[in-house]
Amino acid sequence: MGTKKVKISSVKRAAHLKQKRNPLTKQQQHKLAQQKAAKEKGQNIFIQKARKKDDVFQRKKQNKRESLGMPLGDQGDDMDDDELLDNVADMLDGEDLEFLEMKRGKYRKRKYAGNEEADDDDLRHAVGLEKRFAEDTALEDATKKIKVDLLPFKSRDGEIITRTTEVDYKPKPKVKKVEEEGEDEAQETDQEEGDSQEEFEDSDDDVVNDEEGNAIKTAAVQKMVSTTDLLIARQQEIERQKYRIGIICSGILEKPEDKMRNFNALFELMDETDKAGVPNLLTVRKVAIVSLTEIFKDILPEYRVGQIDTKMQTVRKATLERVTFENALLQHFKKFLQKLEKLTAAVNRKGHGRVTPQSVKIAEVAVQGMCDLLMSHPYFNYVKNIAQLLVYMLNSNYPRMREAVNNCFRYVFGHDKKLEMTLFIIRRINHLIKSKNNVVHLECISCLKALKIKNVNLDAEKENELKQKKLEAHRQRLLNLSKKERKRRKKLTELNKELDETRAEENKQTKHAKLTEIVKMLFTIYFRVLKNDPTSRVLSAILEGLAEFAHVINLDFFSDLIEVLNNILETQEDLGYREQLHCIKTIFIILSGQGEVLNIDPIRFYQHFYRNMLAVHAGKNHEDFLIILQTLDEVLVKRRRNMSQHRLMAFIKRLLTVSLNLLHHGTLATLGTIKTTFQLTSVLDILLDTDDSIGSGKYDPELEDPEYCNASCTALYELTMLSRHYHPIVRKMATHIANGVPASGEGSLPSEIGKLTAFDLFEQYDSTQMAFNPTIPVPRQTEPKFKKGPHNYLSEDFKPFYKAMLKDDMQAPKRNSCHIFDFYKELKCK
Repeated sequence: MGTKKVKISSVKRAAHLKQKRNPLTKQQQHKLAQQKAAKEKGQNIFIQKARKKDDVFQRKKQNKRESLGMPLGDQGDDMDDDELLDNVADMLDGEDLEFLEMKRGKYRKRKYAGNEEADDDDLRHAVGLEKRFAEDTALEDATKKIKVDLLPFKSRDGEIITRTTEVDYKPKPKVKKVEEEGEDEAQETDQEEGDSQEEFEDSDDDVVNDEEGNAIKTAAVQKMVSTTDLLIARQQEIERQKYRIGIICSGILEKPEDKMRNFNALFELMDETDKAGVPNLLTVRKVAIVSLTEIFKDILPEYRVGQIDTKMQTVRKATLERVTFENALLQHFKKFLQKLEKLTAAVNRKGHGRVTPQSVKIAEVAVQGMCDLLMSHPYFNYVKNIAQLLVYMLNSNYPRMREAVNNCFRYVFGHDKKLEMTLFIIRRINHLIKSKNNVVHLECISCLKALKIKNVNLDAEKENELKQKKLEAHRQRLLNLSKKERKRRKKLTELNKELDETRAEENKQTKHAKLTEIVKMLFTIYFRVLKNDPTSRVLSAILEGLAEFAHVINLDFFSDLIEVLNNILETQEDLGYREQLHCIKTIFIILSGQGEVLNIDPIRFYQHFYRNMLAVHAGKNHEDFLIILQTLDEVLVKRRRNMSQHRLMAFIKRLLTVSLNLLHHGTLATLGTIKTTFQLTSVLDILLDTDDSIGSGKYDPELEDPEYCNASCTALYELTMLSRHYHPIVRKMATHIANGVPASGEGSLPSEIGKLTAFDLFEQYDSTQMAFNPTIPVPRQTEPKFKKGPHNYLSEDFKPFYKAMLKDDMQAPKRNSCHIFDFYKELKCK
């Protein structure tokens, strides 16, 4: 228990030191003891009242003696009233003596009776006042409320919101300081008046030790409660523990160096039971884990803490304090990670015992806490242990854990500049997939798409060999240089090195080596699955990753990779349309890059792509149209020179047919692709001609080969339907293409729409977030117009006849409010 330091005055310190140098004699000690006793005795209110009464009595006694002519002095002072009356009685006789005796008896009765009654009344009155004051004070403390500041939080708009709450007032116990005794009485009086101070206990010790909670738990165990009372008590306990956790965390964040012991109280709340064996509530355990995670995110340093042996080497005081704090912080961080690992082990496949819903929930919070620590401090101590455990949780049976780890790794891959953590995670994922024989969840592969891989040359080894030969030849030339030239070249090399250090640039060769190792490990994972288990459930993610990183594949693997993908398309009958589209996309990306030098005819892949274009519609799989759009960019734009006219027309016709089955932003993307193709190729103008006599054959839309479907014998009649589309931009785009994509004049597009690509149109006009673009104007408020037209009658006599009939019915008295006129009956009666 910590206490506050109290300053001691110079007078007090001098008296204390003087007492130590010159011990007091027995007489001085006895005198000081008497003075202290007299002082304590004088502080009692009842003694003060008694002294006042005694002083009044002594003054009356003295006045009486003066009236009787008695001498004043020591002898008179020692006499009491009885002795005084005896002396007066000796001087009297007869009737005077009898009268004096009678008065003397009445005086004694009145004196003793009056003193006793007065003392009893004063005592009862004083005790009543004290009791009433104590009751009023207790009642005031019980009803008194004080405001306490809670932890602030940040809203979604970035505004810091502060909160306060009212709690019961609880006076803090006071510990009075022991007064030191001085030698001189004047010094002691000054010390008591000027230096009497009190000390209080530390502000959060009672909260950390949870004295109130222990008393509540002890009282709750001793009685039976109902279900309603139990729920109320549970909510109250949760609120009380939240308040306690907030106070503890505030103390740690205020000054971590002095509040390291508060971590133990939070660790105790993470466990299933506390020290007394009472179970902790699940909500309280979650709040404790989240609070500890946020504390470590705030107070952990950005650098890696090293170990310094202070016993073997001498350090300064400030350095020693810093090292002590860092070592203590590292120990608490390690203990926290061990507790989190224990919570996650309860739900793993190798965990012992039965898995309960509560253990799964607490494990999800633990996994999220480790993910937050890895993202915020990727270079601190023990983060590799966190990454290794999270890689194992990436293949967990619980989707929320896999999703949390997947998002964490994607963030690390995108923000890791040193590439150390990225390389470590890739190696652990490779080891996991290899040990599980490729039977893993989809998240183990899909997280690899977030890798930032650009301009990596896997042929660097061959280039390094050639470079090594050139350097060797250059070295031979340097040996033949003069001594002056070699000295100048050496100084120039040192200067360039110093310049690089001044710029604080990382060694590019080391970073490039790490990136190359990451790419090799990545394609090792992909090719192993394609070779050993082409029917795996992660095939879709593998093909998607290959399509993403096909631009960095080594040229030597292109032929084999295309053959493997073709076998998958031909032999896998149960292969889904999504996997087929990814295969086709990967192949065309390879052939559009370095694969142009390969002598490969992709006609079979055109057929697969032409057939699978109709699999996407505006239903559940509309998001997969983005794969088709990316493949179309490779096929119709980048490889348009390698396609025949019939095949190009067939793809345009099929694409426009697909646009009728898509949402408006997908339709806009198809029209944007068609517009770009029309601008780059002039042979497509024949599709805008409605004369079907041109060309030979008849268009067959069901034929799977685009080369022989005779698309030149048809027209783009879908543009007529799209010109009446509900979306205004679709109508403009359809009219623009139908007019032959003019740059200006009738049918031209506005500049802000014409410069958008197909991908920009697909993203900008997406309304899946319930935001229609452009904004729909609010309709004007108008009153409806009722038009009264003339009535035509076949018989001219019928009009006055039915008017007279209605008039008679209106004039007839109503029998009830629900009277109904029967026109047919009245007409029949007439």
